[in-house]
Amino acid sequence: MAGRYQVMGRSIAGSFFIECLLREAGAEYDFIHIARKQSKTPEFLATNPLGRIPVLVTPDGHQIIETIAIFTHLVERFPSLAPASGDLQRDRMWQHLAVLGTSLYTSFHRYHHSYYVGPEEMFDTIRDYARTEMARWLDYMETQLDPFLTGAAPMAADFYFFMMTRWAPEPEMVVDGRPRLAAFIEAMRFHPTVESVTVGHGRPSGS
Repeated sequence: MAGRYQVMGRSIAGSFFIECLLREAGAEYDFIHIARKQSKTPEFLATNPLGRIPVLVTPDGHQIIETIAIFTHLVERFPSLAPASGDLQRDRMWQHLAVLGTSLYTSFHRYHHSYYVGPEEMFDTIRDYARTEMARWLDYMETQLDPFLTGAAPMAADFYFFMMTRWAPEPEMVVDGRPRLAAFIEAMRFHPTVESVTVGHGRPSGS
């Protein structure tokens, strides 16, 4: 439909934060489910040659791939999602995004998709290494919450971080020994925007 965003993704994958940000901004959008097999088809590869979700299609038909590019578009298009330009907290937001996108995300990806990193006989070693890295970056993020990443209320980076915490091998590994992270996750789980996206995909409230 003209005049609306389109979000191509899957309900528990990297498109979750995009839906949260669009809802926070009050922007209308359509969600298009892309199954794993579908993401490898010529039709989808014409949209994203990398064969990955998410993809954001803007109201004028412009397609944006890669999470950080999508994040940047949304916080620039909808200023209320992020601290103001020139604010110290905006610098912190970009710093958090860099750590999350290049370090914590990488450790999750190595764990869940070890076949991209090495041969099958190395999977256990790769996953052990990935868990060690996860713990390292989660410890760091624990120190950055006060109680959210950019202050007293959740903003764009918080929705992105919350989405990533749901990818941990076991939920308890994220919060054990990290009280700020535990409080952050509990607050985000029941945030009205998170709940609306979660329930909209047929999942229980607070899941």
